[in-house]
Amino acid sequence: MMKLYAALAVVPALFLTSAATSQETYDACVGKFTFVESGATYEDFDFWVGEWQVVATESGDLRGYDKIEMIHSGCVLKQEWHQMDDLFSSAEAPVRIRGTSLTGIDAKGRWRQLWTDNSGSNILLTGGMDEKGVMTLKSDWIEVTTQTGEKVRVRNIWHWAPQDDGTIHNWGEQQRDSETGPTTKYYDITYHRSVKGGLAFGLRTPKPE
Repeated sequence: MMKLYAALAVVPALFLTSAATSQETYDACVGKFTFVESGATYEDFDFWVGEWQVVATESGDLRGYDKIEMIHSGCVLKQEWHQMDDLFSSAEAPVRIRGTSLTGIDAKGRWRQLWTDNSGSNILLTGGMDEKGVMTLKSDWIEVTTQTGEKVRVRNIWHWAPQDDGTIHNWGEQQRDSETGPTTKYYDITYHRSVKGGLAFGLRTPKPE
């Protein structure tokens, strides 16, 4: 496996050019590179790439469709989410969520995701693979006012756990107050790979390799 050492990780440009051969470029996102500060590789999140039919984990009800593709020579993942129910609709945002995220690795070897959607949400999350092989990204702490007028500190924590059957278990939590504060799960969904079948998508059971 090729290594991308710290000296390379802090270079802001995506291409490194030799002074002797200025016409040659080196794409830092192709190949099995490792960031030595974190152990992250560009392949950590490959399991998320594809077109997906997404259902509620407990009930199996359809939640939405998601498309994840690699862009910029595999350096960035682009997400296009289409919510198919009203789970996150409200009086302030009476629409079904249409969201986009861009996800990549920063110079310190941390996975970073920027999410934005048509409800006005803009969330930046940072993290990486945990010891259980779950991609875990956390937002910064923000101060919000509850319906009772109380001001509290909260952050979002999102998890993606690839399963042996080819599905992905994805859930989101909101944590209050501190690193050890209580967490509340506010969504729990499962990704199934989709195949196009006329006007609709059908669930497809992945064939064993």
